[in-house]
Amino acid sequence: MLPWLQPFPSDPVLVAAGIAGFAALGSFLGAAQARLGAAIDGEGTYAGRSFRGGRSICPSCGTTLVVRDLVPVVSWLALGQRCRHCGAAIPADYAAIEAGSALAFLLALWLGGPWITVVARGILGAVLVALVVVDLRRQLLPDALTLPLLPLGLLEAWLVGGDLPAAVAGIAFGGGLLWLVQVLYRRLRGREGLGIGDVKLMAAGGAWVGPAGVGPVLLIAATATLAAAGIAYLLGRGPGLTTRIAFGPGLALGIFAMALAF
Repeated sequence: MLPWLQPFPSDPVLVAAGIAGFAALGSFLGAAQARLGAAIDGEGTYAGRSFRGGRSICPSCGTTLVVRDLVPVVSWLALGQRCRHCGAAIPADYAAIEAGSALAFLLALWLGGPWITVVARGILGAVLVALVVVDLRRQLLPDALTLPLLPLGLLEAWLVGGDLPAAVAGIAFGGGLLWLVQVLYRRLRGREGLGIGDVKLMAAGGAWVGPAGVGPVLLIAATATLAAAGIAYLLGRGPGLTTRIAFGPGLALGIFAMALAF
């Protein structure tokens, strides 16, 4: 059996290391989505700092954070969700992405499969959690987070299933279908109804689910988005007829659910 087709080891130490590693990945993704979102919106909070590296800072006071401030989830809880230096509230975004990344790994591990599939699905879930947060906050899906999911899906399909053509077809079908919807809506209504970020995310998701999974992904996405809008409406925070609704979270849910199923 090829090395990458071996099952993920059930050793508790390795599982714990995996959880810690994915929580750390979530910490990186939390910082990345914040920096990317601020840069795209033209904010100067992280001016001069690449999302790929650079020391973490408090976005409120600009103080460089040390290790004890950056332990995934634990630091956020221990500090009372506030900056140690200025007392400003720390958004739950970071802890949510850290915990979500670890949970994505555990779900992939629970469903089993070759270790490379477990790791790849965990990474997919972690990035999707970060995309959900930034889309809900800013209605953005940064290319720097979305597009790497496409080659990762192709690589996993090639190494594990050997069905690279289906993955390529999923990219073309998923991305092409949403692109067509976007173009038709703009021409018929004279305004944007679907962001290009959603098109790119569906194209990347197509690499994971293939053409057969595109329909179920869109069904899950539409159902989840409408359900969220309905709940918000019942709570008195519903959108108006022309209010933009983030579609990325629904797409992320559909893609991850179908990627785990395929």
